[in-house]
Amino acid sequence: MKSLDCTILVVSCDQYADVLPPFVILWRKFWPDCPFETVLLTETIDCEGFDRVVLAGKCNDWSPRVVKALEKISTPYVLMVLNDYFLNAPVDTAKMLERLEQAKKFDAANLRLNPNPPGRMPYQDSDLMEFPKNVAYSVTCQTGIWNREFLLGLAKRNKSAWQFERYGSFMLEGEKRPLLVTKQKEFPFVDSVHKGYWEKAGAELCERNNVPIDFAARSFPPLAVRIKEAFKKLIFAIFPWTLIVRIQNFLDATSRIGQESEEYDIIRKSCQSY
Repeated sequence: MKSLDCTILVVSCDQYADVLPPFVILWRKFWPDCPFETVLLTETIDCEGFDRVVLAGKCNDWSPRVVKALEKISTPYVLMVLNDYFLNAPVDTAKMLERLEQAKKFDAANLRLNPNPPGRMPYQDSDLMEFPKNVAYSVTCQTGIWNREFLLGLAKRNKSAWQFERYGSFMLEGEKRPLLVTKQKEFPFVDSVHKGYWEKAGAELCERNNVPIDFAARSFPPLAVRIKEAFKKLIFAIFPWTLIVRIQNFLDATSRIGQESEEYDIIRKSCQSY
């Protein structure tokens, strides 16, 4: 009997069809007693191994696809997982159910299961942390338990996953429900694909578990991409990520001066609040 309170939504697209078979194999291995219905969201290419599949049709924007899936989900909570987050250790089902109960108890808008970035203050008498609203990364695509109505409303106001995080973080004015974060990473996964290329950790995880992956569909990043990513990691190691995001949003806002829109107002506010 699957839970009537929460559904798992695995977000994918046709460009990541080759990533789904290893995702399913590792999911079944490391979470065989998953108590939630698992729904795959993709465009047109189906994949076996899920309880249900939502084919959103060809659509270049991430958020509208998420909206289509959420409109076909009836549970009050959704545990959203990106398709390249490969499980790399057994999932603690009891802990997941405990976190779901806390999300219900505290009427959380989101309960993030990976503290990246970490919460900033203890929340009441719980073992959770709270993350402030309307600052950078108040909203992220990190695996977490979402209030379905909250997630649906936020997805409707954005387009790409990038906008969902960068702009959605500043669309929380008046939101009373808390944003909660665990103190440790509790959903055990490896980010296996980055910028369209296999990550070394993801490929090694598959190799250890005898899971085949399709290197014809995607490869490891070429040298130029590896150098660029190494430089970005160095910048983030030297400078506070809040400052970097502020600069990115400032440049974005500058390019949109004169545009009267909610999006421009959100970008302008995000340059000031961290």
